Amino acid sequence: MLNRRAFFLGSAALFGGCGARPEPLTGEAGGPLVLAQARPDSGLESVLPARAGDNPYEPLAAALRGGGRGQASRALILVLGDSHTAGPVMVGHLRELMQARFGALGPGRLPPGRAQRPINANQIVEASQSGEWTVRSALRASNPGPFGLTGFRLTGSRAGDVITLRSTEALGFDRVHLSMMAGPDAGSFRLRVDELAVEPVTLRGASPEFRPFTLDAPARSRELAIEVVGDGPVELLGWGMDRAGRGVLVEGFGINGATLASLDNRDPAIFTRELANQPPALVILAFGTNEAVDSDFDEAAYAAQLTRQIQRLRQALPRSGIMIMGVPDAGRPVRATRRGRPPQGCAAVAPLPALLRVRAAQRSVAQAQRVAFFDWSAEVTRSPCRLPELARGDAPLMRPDLVHFTPDGYRLTAERLQAHLLRGMGLSARTTAT
Repeated sequence: MLNRRAFFLGSAALFGGCGARPEPLTGEAGGPLVLAQARPDSGLESVLPARAGDNPYEPLAAALRGGGRGQASRALILVLGDSHTAGPVMVGHLRELMQARFGALGPGRLPPGRAQRPINANQIVEASQSGEWTVRSALRASNPGPFGLTGFRLTGSRAGDVITLRSTEALGFDRVHLSMMAGPDAGSFRLRVDELAVEPVTLRGASPEFRPFTLDAPARSRELAIEVVGDGPVELLGWGMDRAGRGVLVEGFGINGATLASLDNRDPAIFTRELANQPPALVILAFGTNEAVDSDFDEAAYAAQLTRQIQRLRQALPRSGIMIMGVPDAGRPVRATRRGRPPQGCAAVAPLPALLRVRAAQRSVAQAQRVAFFDWSAEVTRSPCRLPELARGDAPLMRPDLVHFTPDGYRLTAERLQAHLLRGMGLSARTTAT
């Protein structure tokens, strides 16, 4: 039987003035639906150490131990990056591995709607959208924002346009996350969780404003739907679903073609607030491939930029660990001449022009800033010369472009990354965090 207990959404400011108390609403299945503002997740926050310290793996280890103060272990790993992160397999398989070992809490937060396809490697969620939706991303500074943590913004204006997120896990979800924009011209939306629905919620306000919402839903809920009313645009920066209890969340937000500079295209206030609301135990920066194509790459300027981003994250997240994923080997195939034999080995690939300088800068900054470093090249590809070989055979690890990995290649990366994290936390393949 459907649990009809109350669940909570948003802010009292949605209805009337800033100090107004909202009237309880009634869902289609009955029961009061009381609106409340999203607050920091105490389950993620309370298990982190007082400060990150010099060991970048310790915050994750502490979260998985439960902080040593009796709390249930609950940890978030956050990956920010380019197309390697935007693609579904690497982050999805890392989530699968970590949740199999430490407890599954669902997919966590995701880009809104079908902003970037496909959205999930492990098919633990399915997203659909119907109608006319506009997608923008933080790829370039010229793209109109604002953007938050996900780097995407989805806008719908036509009455009846719907986006749906469905959990395929047996346990479903019991909490929903929404990141939305309010403003003078904003419209209204209807929200449905399975058979429970909220009366139209307005996003109209005196000035542009970021509004993060959480919704406590009945246990084992399966489907979330947002429908546009049609009285103005509805802007969604992100959404997601998870479960209470012990376990791990692994969230990945990447944009195809992104460089490290794309982090500057996120609105600082929104970005910081989303980090504070759900503080990660570990933030992984997985950029570098798109910088490596730049023949005029300035290593010193990039190192300064990377240092600044790390310091920015430290200021927002003083209790979290940080890791840099060193850029993986990548190149361009060298084609055979009309009469010559196909090139072999190193002659068959032209490494991206700035590849080695990007990696050297990343390693140098990781050492100087005392953050973790995952050497993607040493762990998986080992040398640009091996890329053509890795792209051949019945189970290739690289795609023919010699830049992106196949699903097997991304799964191998996730397995090596998990092993690296376990070693950093002092755990072996057979030990547990508890």
